[in-house]
Amino acid sequence: MILTETRAVLTITAGAMLLAVVGTLAAGAAITGDVLALGCLLGAVGVPVGLIFVERAIAWDGRHAYRMIIVLTIILSAVFRLRAIDDKSIDVQIMLKLLAIGLTGLMAAVAILRIGLRNHDRAFFVWCAFFVYMMLTSFITATPALALVETSSNLAAFLLLYGAACLLNRENLVRALIASCLILCLLSITAYVIVPSLGRMSDWVNGAFVPTWRLQGVFGTANAAGGAAAVGIILALLTPALSGNRWLRIAALGVFAACLLLSNNRMAMAGLGAALLYANWVKGNQALKLAIAAFVVSLVLLAYLGTGDELLELLSRSGSSDEITSGTGRTRIWSVVLQLWSEQPLFGYGAGAAKYILPKNPLLFAAAAHAHNLFLNILFSGGVVGLLLFVYGVGAVAWRAASGKDHRTIALLIFFMVYGITEPTIGGLVSFVPMAFCAAVILGIAPPPGRVAGGSRNEPPRQWAPL
Repeated sequence: MILTETRAVLTITAGAMLLAVVGTLAAGAAITGDVLALGCLLGAVGVPVGLIFVERAIAWDGRHAYRMIIVLTIILSAVFRLRAIDDKSIDVQIMLKLLAIGLTGLMAAVAILRIGLRNHDRAFFVWCAFFVYMMLTSFITATPALALVETSSNLAAFLLLYGAACLLNRENLVRALIASCLILCLLSITAYVIVPSLGRMSDWVNGAFVPTWRLQGVFGTANAAGGAAAVGIILALLTPALSGNRWLRIAALGVFAACLLLSNNRMAMAGLGAALLYANWVKGNQALKLAIAAFVVSLVLLAYLGTGDELLELLSRSGSSDEITSGTGRTRIWSVVLQLWSEQPLFGYGAGAAKYILPKNPLLFAAAAHAHNLFLNILFSGGVVGLLLFVYGVGAVAWRAASGKDHRTIALLIFFMVYGITEPTIGGLVSFVPMAFCAAVILGIAPPPGRVAGGSRNEPPRQWAPL
């Protein structure tokens, strides 16, 4: 008791002395007009508090770990400075992301040590093998250092979220993802309105590269924004624990829907529709739902047979039916990817190699920085070995989810399989969509809380919005 009181007095005294020193220096900086020094000094006041927060989060103290996962997800996902695909210079934004990756890896390592090695499903080791294998392929690509950072970020994020599901429980992991997605979407809508050069996707219009009406926000691309918003909708709708926050959930769904519509990501919309269709299908009355689905499909077929290319032109962004039939040029990319893969079928070209090989192909274009398909992207980077590990891992998760009637996990997997038809989903530096995919996998394979001995010292907040 005496020791505790002594430590408290010493802490208060040290804090007061620090504030006095910083206050004196800040006053001097203000008098001399050194704004930068003043900002640094004032920012230093929060360093002790920040260090305490980080220390407790690393130790997986429930509330601090929960909030740190949200902070890390936002830092890893947000893009506040756009630059060319081939610009790999290190700036403040990249330094912050590297710091977040390091902290993610540290928290992940502590989590695995606390959980131990006896409580894991076999599929967990398959996914670890997949991510480690992709890290190893970094050494055969054109830029091993960059590829190693990208692949290690994905492994660290996977283990961090797995640790969250085991130590904080699955529902708190879902709440953290929803909160992160909501903050990112709010930032994106703000950027869309206030900073169009950042918040809106730019494209060539009448010979000029200008912002269009499509939202990309702080996600970096319109497709990433649409994918993240669709995941937010699925999680918000299919998480029963959120039912008590009715108005907050309605507001969040409105934000997610606005981001999805403004992003105009058609494949994310299709994936969302497929996921929600499945979620509704398993509730019963399949005969009526099947009849309604058949009726809707018949109407679409009749409309297409009656109008032909006019319907496709209406659905396209450019007014050309070729945009729909070619998947906005993706079929051309897929053909080149398969041709190049056939030359190195077993191990592929290495993680991240697509961004250096595909844009230089005479049949493609500069924006072809990846395979624009989940399975082809893995096949191109990791060859048959990588694809087999991935397919086996997805199959194991789907089988376990189906056996346990975990319809939310199955709905998420359906979304990512549909979304992955035109998007790589995982690959490159980790961000929200890859983290959401990892979360979908983890929800299907994480052991129940009763089997984990190293749970957090106290419960995270029960409210899914932490701020």
